[in-house]
Parts: sequence; C-alpha cells; structure tokens
Amino acid sequence: MRGIITLRFNFYHNKCFVDMKRFFCISFLWLALGAVMACNAQVAVIVHKSNATSNLSTADLKNIFTGEMTKFASGSNITIVTYKSDTDSRKKFYGALGKKYTECQAALLKRMMNDGLKPPVAFESDDDVAAFVAKTPGAIGFVNIANVGGAKAITVDGKKQID
Repeated sequence: MRGIITLRFNFYHNKCFVDMKRFFCISFLWLALGAVMACNAQVAVIVHKSNATSNLSTADLKNIFTGEMTKFASGSNITIVTYKSDTDSRKKFYGALGKKYTECQAALLKRMMNDGLKPPVAFESDDDVAAFVAKTPGAIGFVNIANVGGAKAITVDGKKQID
C-alpha cells in the first residue's frame, strides 16, 4: 500500500512540475513578445488637420522640440504636445531625434525663461495627445501610429513613421 501512495504522489508531483514549467515558458514568451512589440512601436508625428505642413525633417523636429523653432512655415505658432510619463512613443521619438527627453526639456525651459515661450502641453496617453492635437490649430505631437485619431499624420524625412 505504501508503494502505491508513493507512486501516486510522484506521478502527481511530476505532472505538476511539467505543468508549471510549461506555464512559465509560455509566460516568458508572452512577456518577450510584448517587449519586442513595445520596442518596435511605430511613432507618427501629428499636426492639426488645417496645418499645411506635410513633411518635416528630423532637424526641424529637433528645433521644434527644443524651442528653437516656434512657428510653422505658414507663420502659425507651434504648440508642443508631449507626455507626462516615459511612454514607448516618447522613448522612440526622442531616440530618433538623437536627443534625450531631459535635454529637450532643459532647452525648452531655458527658452521659456528667456524668451517667454509657452510650456509644452503634456498628457498621459496617445489618445489624449491625438485628441488635443486634433482640436488645436498649431499643435504638434507624436503618437503610436495606430492612435492618430482625428489629427493629421505627417511624414518625417519622407517616411510615414519614425523608425
């Protein structure tokens, strides 16, 4: 009788161990897939639909997001729209500019203090950024390409999204 109980316990223990291994392997794969998808997020630069701008260079974006460029070619004032927290879109955008977010914010702060530049408008989510840009002429921001909403996506250096 004792041998039967031991055999049943070992069988159950091994089955649980295999199930747990399978669970952890699948969980790890889902997490890895999520991390890869986050790193491959495609970011679109967006403006208000009435904005005549259809393409900007990376240099133009650097100048806008550091406060050096305050008007579009049409003469309308630029309102910078960004994120309150460190989102995947924000990481990708500033990485493509070759600047750290903190460097751009420091340059903007200096321009606000010295030249009276308006501070950027910041939101928590892509949807909030897109909604604000869609209703604000002169606004420019960046979102995941899937969240453009009612705003107009423009090209950067001739490309639809920032890689």
